[in-house]
Amino acid sequence: MDENDNNAIAQRRRALAEALRTNGEVVVTPTGEVEFKDEAENSDTPAISVPEGKLA
Repeated sequence: MDENDNNAIAQRRRALAEALRTNGEVVVTPTGEVEFKDEAENSDTPAISVPEGKLA
């Protein structure tokens, strides 16, 4: 991996963490990958939504 790949991965992780902190919806796929609800292949997959103030 080069520097650009590492930066993109870090930016993605920050975006997912921010979505969890701000009551956004994310999905954990059966393979363990985490993605935004709107990116999920199967839109029927239940999303993880953390209530505001509940994530340490």
